[in-house]
Amino acid sequence: GMSERERQVMKKLKEVVDKQRDEIRAKDRELGLKNEDVEALQQQQNRLMKINHDLRHRITVVEAQGKALIEQKVELEAYLQTKEQEMGSLRAELGKLREKLQGEDSQNGEEVKAEPNNDDCLSESERMAMDLKDPNRPRFTLQELRDVLHERNELKSKVFLLQEELLYYKSEETEEETRTPQPTPIIQPKPTTQPESGIKRL
Repeated sequence: GMSERERQVMKKLKEVVDKQRDEIRAKDRELGLKNEDVEALQQQQNRLMKINHDLRHRITVVEAQGKALIEQKVELEAYLQTKEQEMGSLRAELGKLREKLQGEDSQNGEEVKAEPNNDDCLSESERMAMDLKDPNRPRFTLQELRDVLHERNELKSKVFLLQEELLYYKSEETEEETRTPQPTPIIQPKPTTQPESGIKRL
């Protein structure tokens, strides 16, 4: 059989092997936890990249909408200005027509009556002036004047709504730019005896 010394040597070798086996198992567990941390961080990075991509796309859409609204607002303001100029011309023409009609009434010895509040009530001389055969007839009827006024009021309302919508998009774009994603948490080193990962799965 083995001598006492040989048995002592074998015992020490076995202890060394067992110790190394335990250390290898501990390293394997630690490596597994590290792999879990890496996987969790990778998933979080992918999620943040997707959020960043979505935010950039949304900002691009908002900028395009804001640009389109600005262009539409400029066009509407120009159109509204043109309509107001037309209204000024119509008022001037209507004033000249009324002066002419009053002058004709005075020449015929008729008493000039006060103009009625209802625009639908036309005097006989106004009806004559609006005869298609009369070269001095007005180019626009009272109904057409009302339509132009109504259209101008609608355009003013639309310009106001566009301005409000443009301010909304600008404020939303500012909020998106100032909003920053959450920073990635820092992994704390774990001792070899830690049974679980320090980072929760996202």
